[in-house]
Amino acid sequence: MPKIAPRSENFMYLMYLVSMAITLPAVFLLAHSSDQLLRARVAFASDLAGFRQQVSPSSQSNATEPSVAVDRSDGTVYVAWQASGSHVARSDDGGRTFLQTAFPSGDVGDVAIRVGGPTPCTAATSNCSPGTHRVYVSSIELTPLALQTRLAFSDDRGAHWTVNSLAAFNPSFIDRPWLAVYASQVSANQDQVYIAYHDFSASQINVAASNDGGNLFGPSVDVLATNGMAFLNSFCNTVPSGIEVDPETGEVYVQWITADPVANTTQGCNITQIENFHQVWMAHSPPATLGGLTVWDAHLIFNGPSNTNTDDIFATLAVDDSDSPGQHGNVYSVFADNLNTIKGTAVFDIWFTHSSDKGTSWAIPVKVNTDAGTHFFPWIAAGSTGRVDFIWLGTPDLNPSDAALSPWTVTFAQTTSGTSSAPKFNQTTVSNVMHVGGICTSGIFCSVTGGNRDLADSISISIDRGGSASLVWTDQGSILHGPTHITYGCVSAGQSAIVGADRGLSCKGPAGP
Repeated sequence: MPKIAPRSENFMYLMYLVSMAITLPAVFLLAHSSDQLLRARVAFASDLAGFRQQVSPSSQSNATEPSVAVDRSDGTVYVAWQASGSHVARSDDGGRTFLQTAFPSGDVGDVAIRVGGPTPCTAATSNCSPGTHRVYVSSIELTPLALQTRLAFSDDRGAHWTVNSLAAFNPSFIDRPWLAVYASQVSANQDQVYIAYHDFSASQINVAASNDGGNLFGPSVDVLATNGMAFLNSFCNTVPSGIEVDPETGEVYVQWITADPVANTTQGCNITQIENFHQVWMAHSPPATLGGLTVWDAHLIFNGPSNTNTDDIFATLAVDDSDSPGQHGNVYSVFADNLNTIKGTAVFDIWFTHSSDKGTSWAIPVKVNTDAGTHFFPWIAAGSTGRVDFIWLGTPDLNPSDAALSPWTVTFAQTTSGTSSAPKFNQTTVSNVMHVGGICTSGIFCSVTGGNRDLADSISISIDRGGSASLVWTDQGSILHGPTHITYGCVSAGQSAIVGADRGLSCKGPAGP
């Protein structure tokens, strides 16, 4: 593959906007009325695994990269996505209908959504509802400072939003911010909020932290600085691949993928992603200090052969719940990699590993999927000890392409033995055909290679209060380059991911059913 010369930051910014099909006039037209809620009611046929529901309005034809969070206190479901800016919808009935919230314009997407602690009011105010929980959304800022990270949060279930337009700042600009929240049991104003990202120059992995519910963040901390090998191997080309918090200890884990010093510097500096990203790394920190600082130790999760590739895309993290205050949980990592061959063709499977010592050592990765074909976009969520739910996209084609009209579907999988050296997995298809053709996983540089990036780069999974899985994905149906929308699915099949959870509360919100 020909080498792509390093781009200037201004050119990267232009490429980013082009890749997202954003135009400045279009973004500024996305003003929402704070008292208007639009209802999406497009239902899908139910199946044995649960049900599916369209989230994004039918008027949107470019919705991609959804993120899902479930408030386990009452079952409210929140979904965020990008469509010429970010959008958020809420479901009060377990995902059967969704209300579009009055989310503020001024960003370009790359969203992540999380639920925090109890709202800080005892009586209702104009923008705070007592007895509910704060909702956070991180995204890439467009105005006033382009390519920085903003954080929006709501204390009234999405009716009004407070925007911190400079939650994370980097002079080299920011790409792909991920979000994690350690929720306070007392007040959302005491939530610890973390944003992880990489920059557009040295492509370092950085984390910014807040101890006051996202109002004020400390300086971004380079997580590679304390590990010379991590710094050397990751220099100038990384893919930030999630950040998670241990639910019992508040310890923080951040993950990324990269190649090696030679490949990064000679083939892919400035995030071109044209080399083989064959290494998966993780860093761990105690909870942020009062000044919003984190202290990291970095460890190698996996180093595959240099001719294999883990960036099909992303690697993702999860931390299970020990259900014992002060006792840390197990950390899990999942990634797609073409370690195996079928009839001479390297094929992408889903690989899974775990650590029981805060990421210091990792089990040998095991293959999750039981079917043959191509598997991309793995995502995981962890519940009780050893219980992990998965979502990914799959096609039976070994060489998916637009010309072959390769059909893709969504797969849900589960293990209840995730800490075993040989965990067992159950998997089921939970969608109809949701995309046909190839899937380009080179990020913004798909616009250079001409690859099919209709789905953008990510999907999402969460676990509800009944221990069932909440899934979201970009859905294009069976039309090549057709319009895209966001689909939500609640999967009630399989075992509960939370030991002792009331399965009668699965797929059920504060309004029922």
